[in-house]
Amino acid sequence: MHRFALRFALLGLAFGVASAAPAAFAQDNGAPDGTSAPVQQHRAPDPQKQAARLARRLGLSDDQSAKLAAILQNRQQQMAAVRGDASLAPQDRRAKARSIQEDSDTQINAMLTPDQQKQYAAIKQAMRDRRQNARAESNASGDAGNSADSDGH
Repeated sequence: MHRFALRFALLGLAFGVASAAPAAFAQDNGAPDGTSAPVQQHRAPDPQKQAARLARRLGLSDDQSAKLAAILQNRQQQMAAVRGDASLAPQDRRAKARSIQEDSDTQINAMLTPDQQKQYAAIKQAMRDRRQNARAESNASGDAGNSADSDGH
């Protein structure tokens, strides 16, 4: 159960980064044929719920929880604006999303105690590791199909 809660908290953080790497979540967005659905269909997590999960995980005070909720709400609004901006090239969209993520992380770290900062860094690192493992598995399964085709010819 504790492991599930950790995964859920990490998943919430991952959604903030998802617009910076839409291909990493292409199979998780419900596209039945395994193709990537448009990023605009991505449903961002509720910032209040995300803040509550992180507050429990990090042991935040009520004041810290309120500040976190405001930061996450602001981040979600900015990310939605970036995702909805059709004038941006994909690389510019990723760069803006990454900048928003970094800014919100800076704001979050500024309100955390040193111990909470370490926990938050560990949560983010675990999320990055999971995302990289998922990408590697996805690439390996795609490469296995391609190498079987090339071996057969």
